[in-house]
Amino acid sequence: MVVNVTSGWGMKKKITIRDVAEQAGTSVATVSRVINGKDDVAAELESAVRDAIRKLGYTPNRAARSLKNSRTNNIGIIVNNLHDPFFYDLIRGFEDGSVETNYDVMFCSVVNDNPEAKEKYVRHLSGGLVDAIVLYGSYRTDAQAVEYLLNNPGIELVMIENDIPGVNCNKILIDNYGGAQKAVEYLIGKGHKKIAYISGNPNRKVAVDRLNGYLDTMRREGLLIHDDYILHAYNNMDGYGCMETILKSSDPPTAVFCWDDGVASYAARACKDAGVSIPEQMTIVGFDNRTMLPEDYQGPRITSVEQPLYRIGKETIELLSKRLSNPEKQEPITRIYETRVIEKETG
Repeated sequence: MVVNVTSGWGMKKKITIRDVAEQAGTSVATVSRVINGKDDVAAELESAVRDAIRKLGYTPNRAARSLKNSRTNNIGIIVNNLHDPFFYDLIRGFEDGSVETNYDVMFCSVVNDNPEAKEKYVRHLSGGLVDAIVLYGSYRTDAQAVEYLLNNPGIELVMIENDIPGVNCNKILIDNYGGAQKAVEYLIGKGHKKIAYISGNPNRKVAVDRLNGYLDTMRREGLLIHDDYILHAYNNMDGYGCMETILKSSDPPTAVFCWDDGVASYAARACKDAGVSIPEQMTIVGFDNRTMLPEDYQGPRITSVEQPLYRIGKETIELLSKRLSNPEKQEPITRIYETRVIEKETG
């Protein structure tokens, strides 16, 4: 079958849903169900429809569908600082999920964790631009934006890495407490007893959960928790100063667990500049197992607690696609992703 046929003044013929049905050898109704993310189409038939869509270059008429179904087929995603390398794998997952489900994703970046800016985005997106909103981040100050969305039943909401007590909505969570436990247990298994911790912003629940995981594991194992072994990094670069402070301690630790890989990368820089070898003199463990690290980090590959960011992004879009295709009222879903320690060069 010819994909694009020119006629008249050289204009290409617009590919229609009927062309897709003919190419796939199925009905228009079946093609429509695939496009709208319905889950009652046989896998083989769905694959044939998607192949036909790709071959023909078919693009659904979103505007017409929106008018007919009161749907935009858009999903809004709000994150804190979209330019942070942390989001690389997560964004890839969102985008691949978008391709597979035929939903478009719209990214909004909140600078400096500004709750007013986040709420402004929420109000803007929920004014008819999207069918669902994904809020990424675990800031306690998100409560007002979340409350606004909960009072807007026309918008499907997913919170990633935020488990605000009493909020009944879809939640995608990481076992941050358990991940921190695994990191400390890993270091203890390597023979370390003096383990410092560089924590994150205490306004973030994820930082609090990881700190508690560190503290409880140290106590359970009977290890001394020095006051000067616990520091806070409010951004990646703070990791450098925190490590400098740790190295100047009268009784320096032999290992440092960092609440995320960005901070760990700056801690490793501080060790290098101080002539401290890694991991011989100082073992460093991070959290997230990022593909990309800030400021073109060139040091040893960081041993880290892995959270499956790509899977989380992709499966979040798949979850929303299924929920949006079912008009019946559904109970919110909570998913908790497990973690594991990935040993590399700093541990």
